Amino acid sequence: MALINCPECSKEISDKVKSCPYCGYPFDETSIQNEEAKPQQVELTGVRISGGKRKKTVLFVLLGIVLVVATFLGIKMRNEHIAQLVYQEQFNTYIDNLNTAQISMLSGGSDAEGLCNLTAKVWYNAIFKEYDSATDKFTRKSYSAGYTTWVSDFNEALANLYDATTTKTTIENIESNQILIKDMMKELQNPPGGLEKCYDTVTELYTAYKGLTDLAINPTGNLTSFSESKSTKVGKFMESFDKLGNQIPEKFENASDNK
Repeated sequence: MALINCPECSKEISDKVKSCPYCGYPFDETSIQNEEAKPQQVELTGVRISGGKRKKTVLFVLLGIVLVVATFLGIKMRNEHIAQLVYQEQFNTYIDNLNTAQISMLSGGSDAEGLCNLTAKVWYNAIFKEYDSATDKFTRKSYSAGYTTWVSDFNEALANLYDATTTKTTIENIESNQILIKDMMKELQNPPGGLEKCYDTVTELYTAYKGLTDLAINPTGNLTSFSESKSTKVGKFMESFDKLGNQIPEKFENASDNK
């Protein structure tokens, strides 16, 4: 005898019964054989794989990756924007400093050129005894009735020139200007990208400026060498001045308003 499942109520019953004792389902020999031939159903419990859940998990992961990447790109773009604004402000500040240094050197250079020109004129007139209202007070001796006799030589005339109050004031102004320009050049030592050539040229201008102003404060040589040196230094100064003026670019507009 063997046990089989009733096809009607699925209860286990003997394969010898003519009908199911539980539900009354009738059996004949053929139905019993068919029932025995049916494969037993095996039910798996505790292991269930949900396709929908897996898709949702993958979707959330992808969404998270997208959010991380987007955040990273946003931060990167923001940092690049801030860096660009900082650069523009530094660029504009450097341009302002260049312009200020250029104009300040022009002021000191102009005073120096004027003093050099006067020095050369006093020097020449003392040697060749030329009358000139601008130099007579240095080249001629003064009496109550006016300038009547010449000084002993050009050294005395030059000493009179550099001992004059106006000349001393001019020299003080030139020396103060030199100190100011020296400090400005320190501020210009680290140009922002793209302004390296401007720094090279303002350094060139400073060298010419320093040579001209030093010559005005301390004239050396003879009249010929002094006059030639003056002309050369003035020429180099103006050449560098114009060169820098042509190189200085326009500032960024409203750089501080774009934050």
